[in-house]
Amino acid sequence: MRFREFASPVTLSDILVSDDDVGFERLDEGNWVKGRFDNSIRIDQPAHGVGQTHAHVYGRKGDEIGVINFDGSASHGTKCRLSDADADALRERGFTIKAGNIVEWIVLPNQPELLFG
Repeated sequence: MRFREFASPVTLSDILVSDDDVGFERLDEGNWVKGRFDNSIRIDQPAHGVGQTHAHVYGRKGDEIGVINFDGSASHGTKCRLSDADADALRERGFTIKAGNIVEWIVLPNQPELLFG
């Protein structure tokens, strides 16, 4: 094998993952879009087919501002107020963003419990 063949980078078009060695699913990485800054919003598909398409919104220094579901609700326990540019970028992609660009996380008083024994 020549060094050029050994050192050339490999490009993967799809990554398949399995947690049981029987079935598999394609790993879908997020799609980066421009909001207030270039590549400040990453839109992800639902994990394992459960949930909604959602967007991670990042600030200037790469800190996560919030995570917004397609229906406009908060995800991952976050709440935030989006900039006009970020909210408009999400609306252009079909996201429902409330007036005032506020995204809230609501905790229900009676949560189901999972008991291990």
